[in-house]
Amino acid sequence: MKISLRTKNIAGIAAIEVFLLILLIFTAISFSTHIIDEMLSKRASATAELFSTVVKDALLTNDINSLESYASELLKKPDLEYVKIIGPEQQILVSLSDNNILSRAFQLDQRLSDVNDGVFDTFATIDDGGSSLGRIELGISIQSTQAAMTKISTWSLSIATIEIVLVATFSYFFSVFLFRQIKAVEHSSRQVQKALKDRDFALLSLPAGANEELSELAKATNQVILSFQQELDINNEQKSELIKLNSELEAKGLEHTRHITKQNDQLIKAAQDTKEIQQQLLQAEKMASVGQLVAGVAHEINNPIGFVTSNITTLKDYISAYQLLVHQSQLVVQELSQQTHPQLQLLSELLSKENFVFINDDIEELLTDSKEGLDRVAKIVQDLKLFSRIDKNDKQLFDINACLKTALNIVNNELKYNCEIVTEFGSIPEIIMNVGKLTQVFTNLLINASHAIKATDSFGRIGIVTSLQNNVIVVKITDTGIGIAPDTLTKIFNPFFTTKPTGLGTGLGLSVSIGIINELNGEISADSEVGKGSCFTIKFPLTNV
Repeated sequence: MKISLRTKNIAGIAAIEVFLLILLIFTAISFSTHIIDEMLSKRASATAELFSTVVKDALLTNDINSLESYASELLKKPDLEYVKIIGPEQQILVSLSDNNILSRAFQLDQRLSDVNDGVFDTFATIDDGGSSLGRIELGISIQSTQAAMTKISTWSLSIATIEIVLVATFSYFFSVFLFRQIKAVEHSSRQVQKALKDRDFALLSLPAGANEELSELAKATNQVILSFQQELDINNEQKSELIKLNSELEAKGLEHTRHITKQNDQLIKAAQDTKEIQQQLLQAEKMASVGQLVAGVAHEINNPIGFVTSNITTLKDYISAYQLLVHQSQLVVQELSQQTHPQLQLLSELLSKENFVFINDDIEELLTDSKEGLDRVAKIVQDLKLFSRIDKNDKQLFDINACLKTALNIVNNELKYNCEIVTEFGSIPEIIMNVGKLTQVFTNLLINASHAIKATDSFGRIGIVTSLQNNVIVVKITDTGIGIAPDTLTKIFNPFFTTKPTGLGTGLGLSVSIGIINELNGEISADSEVGKGSCFTIKFPLTNV
């Protein structure tokens, strides 16, 4: 069975879209599961080790009251299910939690897949100078972790389904429209070709359909055909010139085709670079933000790729044929302008009536718009590539203002629905920095500001100001969010501390940020007022220049 070009086009686009979305969903879910598994295991081990250090002194003095107090304080964590402190003789000194949980046997869990009772069990030995004083056993509920994984899977599948429906609908309607135009031009071209071969234009007449663009072209061509039969002898003298012109136009068409092919290769490379960038997003805080940004990034990348890659090559070929046909008609009118044949005069009036110069210019503008779509893809990929280099230690001279603009591009989809961005970039020198890591710091601060504004249920404002003060580069990021309480403000840079609901934050964003800033010999501070907003100030001395 012969498959039409339209069907192949729709099926090809749909197949590629489905394959890429399935690959993206599978990779995102697998990568998210691995990261969440690793974070849970590290958190459980770190909590047990830290708690064993805290209770060691009380265990040495056999201070049971202190041990119970420490255990009670630890159990205030929302997802801790139980805590046991076991002495050197395997006697249980402290055991706090629900009786149903304490009554079951302890079974060490290494991974999330090992858990079969809803609680991740771990332990830590309490050592003092090489001798064992006992051990700590504790359990962490995985309910919030499982809910987060389920939510990631649900969002990914929903986005994929919507994307497939939109692409299929767009491809179908656009293909129907495009191939209807192509068929009409193809039919007309074949009739003209046959008439030229037979040297018989008497019975040749192109149909003038309802389509506005092709109808006028068909009428004008019919007039040319009638005149052509009468002036055939004169036109034979112009044959060599027309053949030469045709060769030049074909050469230009081949040049444009090579240019489009080169652009398509650049798009394929850009898509491969984007995939590599996504695989390099290894840190936990970045994974927390990927779920919020992936929809906007996919939208920005897929739209330019779709309308440029699928249609521009075919459209360019048929535009060249259209321009050739109109140009040849104009040449005929110019060569026979001194004659008074009524049909020739009618053809001249028709060609003058239609503004073909405007049509040709408009076609060039359409191709320019397609090029702008490619530039959008390149800019998005460039910003993502810069952001993905946080795990590398290479440093270079770079502009902090450029880092801030990159971060704004990355989180634009997160910010634009919640707040307006007001920037005041001062004239500051470049400093030696790790561009990817500093971009991550600004990204974390902007996302936190967006969350703070979103919590107010109103459209807010984020301000970014850079300046040079006493040989120190100062960056201020302010927001009109809910603010931070004074007792909480002193803890925001501590690892694992978060004010966000369980499953929405890891407590590592600001901790990682202060580490990066210290590595660059800078400093960060925060001021906040509940109900009015917050201001984060970052300073870099010019010793980094």
